[in-house]
Amino acid sequence: MGFELDKEIYSFNGNEPFTIGNACEGVQIFGGIGSGKTSGSGEALARSFLSAGFGGLVLCAKKDVLDDWKRYAKDTGRANNLMVFNASGDFVFPFLQYEIERAGEGAGYTDNLVRLFTTVYEAIDRSVSGEGGDPYWTRAMQQLLRNTIDLCMLARGTVSVPLIRDVILSAPTSIEQIDTDQWKNKSLCWKLLLEGYAKDLGKWAKHDFDSTASFWLEEYPGLAERTRSSILSTLTTMMDIFLRRPFRRLFSEPPDNRRRIAYPELSHRGVIIVLNLPVKEFGDAGRAAQVVYKYLWQQAVERRSVTDETIPVFLWVDEAQNFVTEYDMQFQATARSTRACTVYLTQNLPNYYAEMGGGSQSKYKVDSLIGNLQTKIWHANSDPMTNENAAETIGRSWHVRQTSGESFGADYFNVSAGKNESFDYDVPPQAFTRLRKGGKLNNRIVDAIVFQNGRLWKNNKTHLFTEFKQYDR
Repeated sequence: MGFELDKEIYSFNGNEPFTIGNACEGVQIFGGIGSGKTSGSGEALARSFLSAGFGGLVLCAKKDVLDDWKRYAKDTGRANNLMVFNASGDFVFPFLQYEIERAGEGAGYTDNLVRLFTTVYEAIDRSVSGEGGDPYWTRAMQQLLRNTIDLCMLARGTVSVPLIRDVILSAPTSIEQIDTDQWKNKSLCWKLLLEGYAKDLGKWAKHDFDSTASFWLEEYPGLAERTRSSILSTLTTMMDIFLRRPFRRLFSEPPDNRRRIAYPELSHRGVIIVLNLPVKEFGDAGRAAQVVYKYLWQQAVERRSVTDETIPVFLWVDEAQNFVTEYDMQFQATARSTRACTVYLTQNLPNYYAEMGGGSQSKYKVDSLIGNLQTKIWHANSDPMTNENAAETIGRSWHVRQTSGESFGADYFNVSAGKNESFDYDVPPQAFTRLRKGGKLNNRIVDAIVFQNGRLWKNNKTHLFTEFKQYDR
């Protein structure tokens, strides 16, 4: 079975094709609460992906997401391809070890690991992406991480979140402390430095180790106490998530014979991985864990070789504002060439702006991401910003309106007619407040307006009014 980009996998209104290529260009679905975005266009596209044989990754903000995907998979004959990653520990993902051991030239590269932590940090603390955040603290955290990871890798050839934490907490806090036997006897940092010195390292590894040793024995203990504690707090508060149950067992400990590794590459073989660690249940920890997995899944997709026989994969994120990162913009820019189909669902644009930290720079990031998702689907919405943006996206044209008038007096009566032209919205913002929301009152019909960049529909317009029939549950 081939997966050519022009292969149709769904049709709007039964006669407007939606192809694999369209899916790989990304989909953004907007709709207010109860608008039918999940049960309307969302479910229709999800079922089409499963029916076409796609693999995928599903992130969970709410607890009911898993039940929905179990139903989709059962109805499309894909139940055996569904893999649920949850707090049970049946599947684990020691992400740092995965990044070290995976195939590819960048495997184990320190800055890749640092970038991973930075992505998680930005997802948890959105203020660092805003215009008011001081970039010094992010750079300082990255420097601390870089030297910790290098020390672990050069001395022991492995790294984990608990090991990183233990090294940092045992590091010297003053130049004077380094010469004390009390510190040397207890410090894991010192022990790893000794192990590194004793190794026969190659030329470039020796350069890296010397730089790392200089950081731990000179620069780090020489920092002002307040500065050092702020940097340390920035990092350890983020890592703390992966040091407590159930996340330590899922992400920070090596697997055993009873637990299998949930490799992101499984989706390349048609597996649908559901990260059932909902934000509504696990809070920031659930979000951070899913952001880690999403980021490494995106990179695994970008590394794969693609032909017309390559199974497309999808990234499915409802309540997407919880999981967006700056890397999403880069990923979507090349998603078509890697057969990756991103589908993001959210209520409105302000959700994204609020989560990305505010400020003009954050707005540009959100607009860039939304702009790279080429298919837009709008359901019923009462948010003015979203509706106005939708109207602007669809565009304006000249509209001719008939005018008429009457005038009369005691001895006359005149009727006049004419035409008036105006350059106005093809779909005015208020139209999005009138779309049907499904349910019994609407015979389970959900309305939406669809737009695809560069496409004229069969109605010779840039937008399409379409209906989705909600499935019986």
